[in-house]
Formats: sequence, structure tokens, C-alpha cells
Amino acid sequence: MNLKEELVFLNSLKEFPKDKDYEVIIKKMLVNIGVIDSELRDNLIYTTFSKLIIGGFLTEQNLRFIFTTILDDQHLFNKIGEKDSDSVFTRSFSVLLIPLLLTFNKKQSFLSESEILLIKDKMLRYLSFEKDYRGHVPDKGWAHAPAHAADALNALANCKLNSAISLEILYAIKRIICTKETVFTNLEDERFVTAVVTILKENHFEHEVMENWLDTFFDWDKSELWDEEYKIISNVKFFLGSLYFRLSNELDHQETAKKIQMKITEMISKYI
Repeated sequence: MNLKEELVFLNSLKEFPKDKDYEVIIKKMLVNIGVIDSELRDNLIYTTFSKLIIGGFLTEQNLRFIFTTILDDQHLFNKIGEKDSDSVFTRSFSVLLIPLLLTFNKKQSFLSESEILLIKDKMLRYLSFEKDYRGHVPDKGWAHAPAHAADALNALANCKLNSAISLEILYAIKRIICTKETVFTNLEDERFVTAVVTILKENHFEHEVMENWLDTFFDWDKSELWDEEYKIISNVKFFLGSLYFRLSNELDHQETAKKIQMKITEMISKYI
């Protein structure tokens, strides 16, 4: 029975066996996490990991093996920096396991504080090198590396990080949004906004800190190559517009929402 058949059978059961040793199938899924067969990768491997991890079917040894493996050079950093190649699927779907691990860790702690910070460090390093921003790839399904990264950052933001670390994540999000590589068209901005809102709910930043962060969205290297410039302008407008609507009804963040509205208005009047 090949992996696909094995996972189809496992998922056909009313519930996963609680006394089964899942070590072998975990290793097979991790080896194949970036296959270009979207049914196997997305519908079977990721779905099975989700059920196994969140459902509490795995031992701590299983969980720690997944944790160690997805952060290594063959997974999170597999051929990092490549664009338009199939290696993105391995990186992106390795990232997608991070929210599963962190969500389960909140329910049943198995990661130390230093290991959670290691995830943060690895994710920020990953984001600084990832160059493949494709959403849906014809015949191969979703790559969606930025969106999966946003989900991982949101999961980290729920880990009670201190303000300095949370601010690191905010600036990492800013760098991704302010790209000249592409215009995000697959709701990546909404998923990054979700991470930002979580950070703001978990931290009480001074207004000056938030104002400085917002100002950086308009401080990029102006080249007057308008096909590049308008990519940044579009990404910033969509992202900050979404953030404004999320914060406008939050009493604790009215000042930030007003600042965002003012900045968007200034940008529109300048470039349109």
C-alpha cells in the first residue's frame, strides 16, 4: 500500500486508532510534504497531520520529531531563495505545521520557551529569504508561502511573547508587505492582518511605537520604475485598509485606526 492509499484508508475511518504507532507514517509524510500532487500534499498529508496533532494522537516524541524536522534545511529552508520552482511546496507546507504544533502546545505543553523562540527566529530568517510568493500554481495547487507564514506568525503571537519580540514580528510583516516582487491577490494581506491584530491584542504598545511602525510602510527606496512602485503601493493600501477596518471597532486601538486612515488618505492623494 503506497502512502496515498494508506492515508485515504486512515482518513476513511470514523476515528483514528488511539493505540497505533504513528512514527512510520509521520516520517513518510514529512518526506513527501512538498509533493506536487495537491491531493496528496494538501488534502491528505496536511489534513492527516492536523487530525493527528490537534486530536492528541501523537506522543511527545512524535511531536518533537515533527518540530525538529520541519525547521531543518531540508524542509523550512529547502532550496530557500528559489523562485518558480517546486521546492516552495516543501517550505510552505513545513511552515503550515507550525500553527498545528503551537495550537496543541497551548493545550498540552511540550515545547519550552526557548523552543518557541527558536520557531520565531527560524520564521523571521525564513521570511527574509523566501522569494516565491505565488498563490495557486496551475496543476500543482496552492503554494501560498506568505499566507502560510502569516498563519505561523499568528500562532506565535498567541504564545504570550514579550513586546520586543512582538515588535520584531510586526517589522517582519512590514518587510513582506512592502515588496516590489508581486501584488498579493490571494488574501495574504488579510492573514497578515490577523497576525497583527493578535499581536496588538496581546501587547500594549505606546502610540509612538505604533506610529513609527506605520511610518515605515511609506519609507521605501523610490525608483520611479512604476511597475515596481505600484506593487508596493497596492500591497500597502490593501494591507493597511484591512487593518483599519479590523481596528476601527476596537476601543483600545482607535488612535492607531485614525493614524492608518490618515496615512492611506495621504498616499491616495499622492499617487492617484
